[in-house]
Amino acid sequence: MRKKIAWITADYFIDVDLPIVPLLMDDYEIEWYVLQGNDGKITIPQAAHNCAMHICKMPYRRRNPRCIGFYADIARRIKAFSPDIIYIDAMEMPYMYPVLDFYLPRRKMVHAAHNVVSYPGWPNRRMMQLYLKYVFAFHRNMHIFSQHTRRQFEAMYGGKNILTTPLSLKDYGKPSPEAQLPTDKVQLLFFGNVKQNKRLDILLKAYARLSDDLRARSHLSVLGSCEDKHLYEDDIKQLGNSVTFNPQRIPDEDIPDIFATHHYLVLPYENVAQSGPHMVAYNYGMPVIATDIEGFSEHVTDGVDGYLFAVNDVDALAHLLERVIKNKDVEYDALRDNLHRTIKTRYAQDVLLSEYQRFFETI
Repeated sequence: MRKKIAWITADYFIDVDLPIVPLLMDDYEIEWYVLQGNDGKITIPQAAHNCAMHICKMPYRRRNPRCIGFYADIARRIKAFSPDIIYIDAMEMPYMYPVLDFYLPRRKMVHAAHNVVSYPGWPNRRMMQLYLKYVFAFHRNMHIFSQHTRRQFEAMYGGKNILTTPLSLKDYGKPSPEAQLPTDKVQLLFFGNVKQNKRLDILLKAYARLSDDLRARSHLSVLGSCEDKHLYEDDIKQLGNSVTFNPQRIPDEDIPDIFATHHYLVLPYENVAQSGPHMVAYNYGMPVIATDIEGFSEHVTDGVDGYLFAVNDVDALAHLLERVIKNKDVEYDALRDNLHRTIKTRYAQDVLLSEYQRFFETI
């Protein structure tokens, strides 16, 4: 008899689970619940609708106490399903976990831990850290998405049953035929929600240090939601036409063409657990330029399939940008070929699926 899994995914993590859950349905009986915010800002990809999922739209904002009834209804539906495993890829603060714990056995729960600590710039940071501590302290089964985050977690919380895999590659579909890499310029991309720890300011300062000639031979696109755009507007204005700044959420259907028309994703973060944009870039075979911190260095071999530079070092990043612009015709093709080999050996779906299956046998 196949094991039964109740799978809960928050809409903001749908791109994490969508490559995995449909494939696991071949071996497990899965009821999939996707929690969609009441504002509907995040749409559920059409491909997900073919997976017999239950889209559960929140009737209120997440911190509204009336959401307790919403979570209770889902918990009762899961209880009636009587699953062997309850996989939770959601961090709905502050009511979801207390409600699930009231109705369902914790020993069957697996929490997908994308972060172990809250970072500067997070909304409600102190409350989030307390909520994380509650989840980690009172639940045994964890899924962690990087080795360095696992080490950090184990130093804080011992005696847990842990699955460690990288994030799945994030596939938003095929680019259009006309979406091609330009041959006359090096296209640099900063993509995703702009948060304080992602240090867009470092990238803008480094790009400003390039000569006029090098900026004429390149272009920087900054694409993604930004609540504090005023912090960057002066630097971007000084760079003129060298930079495109779109501080809005990028529609999913635009993502394939964006990644197909840029050479490098630049990740100047000062700290990270793991990066979603990084896995989008790898899905489309795009090398990254990233800070030399554990969240990136376990995925990037400097000078082989990508580039690393010292964290918060404007000069180091400027020198690296100069290198990739000047040496595009010499280095880029080899870099991409090496990256394709890296992706094939480390991020293949069959490898990830076997790890999930092995872990589920321990619950």
